[in-house]
This record gives sequence, structure tokens and C-alpha cells, in this order.
Amino acid sequence: MLAQPVKRRRGRISAFIAAMLLASCMTMPQGQVRRFIDMPDQKVLLVGKVAISPPLQPREQMLKTSLGERFRNKLLLYCAAQFRDFRTSRPDAYEGSYEVTPDETFYIEVNKGTTIYVSGVLFYTEFDPPYSIVSHVYPGLSRVEISSDDEAVYVGTIQFSRDEHDDLVLMAIRDDYRGAEQEFKERFTTSTTLRKALLEPVSIGK
Repeated sequence: MLAQPVKRRRGRISAFIAAMLLASCMTMPQGQVRRFIDMPDQKVLLVGKVAISPPLQPREQMLKTSLGERFRNKLLLYCAAQFRDFRTSRPDAYEGSYEVTPDETFYIEVNKGTTIYVSGVLFYTEFDPPYSIVSHVYPGLSRVEISSDDEAVYVGTIQFSRDEHDDLVLMAIRDDYRGAEQEFKERFTTSTTLRKALLEPVSIGK
């Protein structure tokens, strides 16, 4: 199990950036795969889960628009072939992000034959554009190698633990493969092998 102390980043987004985010419909977070059989041959299904402890509570999120309601009890998982160090920078768009629900298995589509990096997750505590958007970012600092032969890969449960001040104190990768494999086969009615390849730490400078 991967476990390491990390620091979260949080901040208030300017009204200008908020307006840009609302206008950038082409860069909204990607959704979940619903039909495994319809996936293109060059794609692979990435299976895992994101958990935050203590869990995100309704009172923590003030989401005052219809778009904001989309992000209630949702995390944006930044998962792509390019790594971004969220310890030193914040995401400024939705590109490379997937909308996932805490403590629920995610099924997302990525390219075969590449290294996939989990840069981290973002969630909103205030969403009232163009006046105020407040988000929290937890770095992911992990990766997984995807081969050209893979069809479905299990990467583990990404566990973020925070203290009473909402500061991130630990990130770990938990192995819940057995349950995930059963859920995967039942959900998609498939005999396809779900290869286990847990996320590994990214080696970067401090």
C-alpha cells in the first residue's frame, strides 16, 4: 500500500477565471464509461475509487448555481498522460479531469500503451460565479503503466485523510481488488480480465 504525507492546496478563483470556466463548455470534466462493449479498441477501462476521510459533508459545500449543483458530493479526478504537480500549482481548467463520486467505484476511459498519472483531486466548497469560487486541491502524486494489451485495469482506492482543519495529512493507495473485480464483471456482464496494477508513487523533486 502506497502511503505518503502530502499538502493540500486551496484557493479562491478570480471572477475572470470563473467566467472563463463557465464559458469553457468544451473543457468540462469527462464522465464515466457506461457501456464497456462500446469502448474504442485504442482505449482501456481504468477502474478504482477515491475516498476522503472524514467524508465530504453537505454543509461544506455552498453551491449556488445549477452548474454548481453538478459538483455536489463530486470530485474532479485529474488523471491523464501528463503529470501536473498540484503541490505547487492549481488546475486552471477541467481538461484531463473526470467527475467521480467519493466512495463509489469509477470507470473511466484512457489511452492504451501509455503512462497514466493521477495528479490529484479537486472539490468545491463554494460555487457562486462570477462572484466567488472556492476549491480545494489534494495532490495525487501517483502513476500506473498501461500496456497496449490491456482492456481493463484496476488501480486501487485512492484514500485521502484530512484533519479537523480540513488539511490533508496522508494519501494512501488501498487494495480492494476482489470486490472491484466482482462489481466490474457484474456491472458490464463480461468475462474480461481486470488486471491489477495499483498506483505507484511519482518520483519528483521536493
